[in-house]
Amino acid sequence: MSIEKKIDKSAHIGDAGIALIHMRVSAMGHVWHARGLDAGIDGMIELRDPGTGVVSNCHLLVQSKASDRQFPSETPDKFHFIVDERDLKYWLQATLPVILVCSHPKANEAWWVHIQGYFADPARRADRRVDFAKTTMAFDGDICDRLFAVADPHGQAHTPIAEHRAEKLVSNLLPVAIPKEYWSYKSRAKDTGHAYALQRDSELELRHDFVVKGGRLLTWSPVDGTALENATEDGGIIAPSGELMDGHTDNERLLVWMLNAALRHDVREDCLYHRKRQMLYFKATQGLRPRRVNTGGKHLRTVFKGHPKKKDPGKMAYYKHSGLQWQFVNLDGEWFCAITPDYFYSYDGRKESRYSASYLSGIKKLERNQAVLGETRMWAAFLRFEPNLLDEPDRILDFGELEAFEVERGIDDESWRKDPANIGSGDETSLFEQTA
Repeated sequence: MSIEKKIDKSAHIGDAGIALIHMRVSAMGHVWHARGLDAGIDGMIELRDPGTGVVSNCHLLVQSKASDRQFPSETPDKFHFIVDERDLKYWLQATLPVILVCSHPKANEAWWVHIQGYFADPARRADRRVDFAKTTMAFDGDICDRLFAVADPHGQAHTPIAEHRAEKLVSNLLPVAIPKEYWSYKSRAKDTGHAYALQRDSELELRHDFVVKGGRLLTWSPVDGTALENATEDGGIIAPSGELMDGHTDNERLLVWMLNAALRHDVREDCLYHRKRQMLYFKATQGLRPRRVNTGGKHLRTVFKGHPKKKDPGKMAYYKHSGLQWQFVNLDGEWFCAITPDYFYSYDGRKESRYSASYLSGIKKLERNQAVLGETRMWAAFLRFEPNLLDEPDRILDFGELEAFEVERGIDDESWRKDPANIGSGDETSLFEQTA
């Protein structure tokens, strides 16, 4: 008869799951207290303040469920777990918050849920099922604010503390040099639309760098020999742009209109204008091939690309065009263009997709800071337009570099990635994701 002592496989896996939790808790900067006797609770997390390191007297009870096999209905994105009725009743009676951590110790993966918060819904309480979304419920990384929101929901807000470190903040403000003069003509056109109609009577290229106001047509360059000549009645006069910067609200508004028109004209070869959304976006390429643009450094960024249908890769679901919304602003006497990246979705490279709103909503939820910064830098480099020997400079507006600021404190971007509103419920949505 053998008297050798053995530890069965399930006990070993369970111990590995608790060890993984201990490791993750320590990596997050908190304190793990294991319990020797498991009566439905395997341990406790004592939270430390993220800024000072001081122990906060906020605690979370933890139950571990580890497995080397797949959990029910597990996919790369999700799975579900049915909790035991006795365990659930025990957890819900606890005076401290309880979190359940399901894990695959061998794969070094763990996910969590706040039991009392999740099962506050009577329907969930009845079926005892927890639906885990792997991306938003991972027990990993900087989830300090989320744990505090569970442990101390009515206490002091535990927001990220700025660290002492040098950091460079890049804004979305482009300095702009305004032309020193503009031309004013008596207008044949009643309004902007009429001016375009008169231009189309000419075989010459349409111009966009004009404004029709009070019977005058104002533009940044002479109309002689251009399609815009059809919309004027006299030889015009030259006026200093400074007269539009006298601080008068109407003059400043008129100047902004003229700057908007100038920007549209400057990028006409590469971009189209969406009037309803007041947005510029890159044109489709010939043959609908992808187009990439320099971001202002060593990297190129895709600004037009087709995306195939998932069920039929031979057909395109839509084409994504990088877009731009902008606003000219006067800050303490200096003019800037505030640029905001956007997107336009077409089904053929030109006509807007009927699912555009859905595509746009999806990408706005997914984009991370670096993706937005990359788009901003790309547009800044494109608007600066640094011509080479083969390009003739043909821009009205002259833009500078993005305004940047040196600061002595900074906050890790990861601290802002999650919305604590639905902590532990499985309903969180990731705000950011890098785009192609």
